[in-house]
Amino acid sequence: MLIRSAGLPIAVLAAVVIAGCGDSSSSSSSETTPADAPAQTSPAAGEATAVDIKDYLYAPDAIEVAPGAKVTWTNEDSSPHTATVKGGFDTDSIAQGKSASVTLTKPGTYAYYCAFHPYMHGTIVVQG
Repeated sequence: MLIRSAGLPIAVLAAVVIAGCGDSSSSSSSETTPADAPAQTSPAAGEATAVDIKDYLYAPDAIEVAPGAKVTWTNEDSSPHTATVKGGFDTDSIAQGKSASVTLTKPGTYAYYCAFHPYMHGTIVVQG
């Protein structure tokens, strides 16, 4: 007997569900990427990566770069913002339409925030 749901055979639905499930031996990650999201590339040392600040968000909010890559934030909001790592770098205030950059040479994960709006968060992973 063939059972159908929404016009699709159960076998097709089961294949979709099974294809979406991970193998139990794979490692898990707390980050997910939508299927239609563009792939993030890792700039080489000396290359630049752009992060837009718009609608009180960093976009993209997570990036990976090589040691020596330059990261530039451009503020598209009417309010000033920063990109600040406590005990690390600080872009100082970035006014509307302005940009600020840092060059990261030490491998590691840098969780940053806006000093004016602490609910704004981003992450940079410097590969090493």
